[in-house]
Amino acid sequence: MKKIIYIPIFFWVFLTYSCSDSFLDSKQYASIDEAGYYNTPDAAFKAVTNCYINMIPWGDWDYYLNRIELGSNITDDADAGGSDANDRAETKEVATGRPLASNGELLNMWTRRYAGISRCNSAIEGISTATSLVAANGSLLSEQLKSRYISEVKFLRAWYYFDLVSTFGSVPLLTATPSPSELPAKASVEDLRTQILKDIDDCLADPNMPIHVTGSEYGRISKHVANAFKARACLFFAGLMETGKLKGDAGAEYVQALNAAKAVYDSNAFALVSDYQNLFRGNYFAGEHSAELYKESIFTVIRKYVPSYMDIGYCTAVMYAGRGEVGGWGGNCPTIDFAESFDKRDPRRLFSVIKSGDIFPNVGGKQIVHSYKGYDNVHFQQSRKAFVPDKFRAGYSLGDIRSDWAPYYIRYADLILMYAEALLKTGGDKQKVASLINEVRRRAFVTTSKKDEEASYRAFEADLIPINDAYFETNLAVKASDDLLKAIKNERRWELGLEGYRFIDLLRWGDYVTVMNAYNVKQPYANKGKLVSDKSWPFPIPQTEIDISNGVLTQNENYK
Repeated sequence: MKKIIYIPIFFWVFLTYSCSDSFLDSKQYASIDEAGYYNTPDAAFKAVTNCYINMIPWGDWDYYLNRIELGSNITDDADAGGSDANDRAETKEVATGRPLASNGELLNMWTRRYAGISRCNSAIEGISTATSLVAANGSLLSEQLKSRYISEVKFLRAWYYFDLVSTFGSVPLLTATPSPSELPAKASVEDLRTQILKDIDDCLADPNMPIHVTGSEYGRISKHVANAFKARACLFFAGLMETGKLKGDAGAEYVQALNAAKAVYDSNAFALVSDYQNLFRGNYFAGEHSAELYKESIFTVIRKYVPSYMDIGYCTAVMYAGRGEVGGWGGNCPTIDFAESFDKRDPRRLFSVIKSGDIFPNVGGKQIVHSYKGYDNVHFQQSRKAFVPDKFRAGYSLGDIRSDWAPYYIRYADLILMYAEALLKTGGDKQKVASLINEVRRRAFVTTSKKDEEASYRAFEADLIPINDAYFETNLAVKASDDLLKAIKNERRWELGLEGYRFIDLLRWGDYVTVMNAYNVKQPYANKGKLVSDKSWPFPIPQTEIDISNGVLTQNENYK
């Protein structure tokens, strides 16, 4: 079976011709139509690969950054940062709670996701209608593999649509390639939810989809990935139903989330990395802890660093590192509110937030003091989750964008907490809910290192103490009698902070307005949260998209 590893290939076609009259009548060899393409070797697999491309740096520079900008940096977890107040202005505008329809970050979300959806629709059509698909070795592609490819792409279409719905609410629903004259109007959130879950369920129902992928296929969609994503989607839609933003039966939606999360949990296919530090050291799936990471990461997109093709890695590690001698661009600045929300004994704060004054050595032995002053960072903090020490960069330089940094799109810890929440919402055993929360907390407090092994000095280490199981059970474990929903909300913030989930969590819980209004009172810088109200979400449809639709596409009512 094939592993999807993304290496860009560029084709140049050099055409030479004379000025003779015969040129206009000459046969054209430099183009191929879609039907012809699907008769070429390995065309179907390449089409599937093309549907993942939006998620990787050379396929789409902005994809992961956009997830963090609109998932973390508009919330109480982090600020957009940058060189000055005008840098990352689009994110800061969304963070106020009243962005303009001309907002560039929202436009990025729209165009990038629809580019992915377009690729998915094209692949589904091409693979479905081709009469004789050929594998790379020249043999005919089996119907089983053809079915798997289509289900895989349906999942990705649902993935891209979920991003759009959680940002804009009602958007155009395209499940086929439209003709140039077709300008579809917006579909309801209810219809979009139906299509997203249908695509996921089609993937789950396909007997040709693998239950789990390992080894050479890691990074591709499996039924475990589909169930984990279904749990996330159903929790989101259930929350909208509970808060009156979506018509439907919230209880039934929570049951779907429960069943999906439980299926993954009960499979025993995944496990928590014993030391939280190992998730964010800097070498990720290329390092000595890769076997552990494969067990915790339910879904990521693996890319291969091949300098002869593209001399680049994920830009996250530079975009979100401190400026100056640290070599980054100063984005994704964790807030003081986020850092102070942790129990001081929790090592996850150490491996989430770097404070100005912390020291990391470079490969030459120089001690690099991280100074986060002199740019738009009022909290004087940066993300440890985005930081890659220079020894893990290809050029051994802090400013080098070439590294093996990788995103976690779904982690097992996230799945455990989704399972706990769905169980609680469906009236399940509270002792079991507490036990699930404590699985995540125990890893944090008991088995996670109390020292950042890549650093020379970290201020947050001073508050950490050795913790054994007895101390944890007595002082830190969640009890069945506790406010379990509050415990889940806190745990998701501490476990998944700065990974792009905070906004949709606040939104589905109905906490977005109250949390951001309260944050503005504590930290009014750049008017963050000042204009957040019940009319803030869904965010405005990009005006450029409305303009080119000739009035078919209309603005969301709350932004008219």
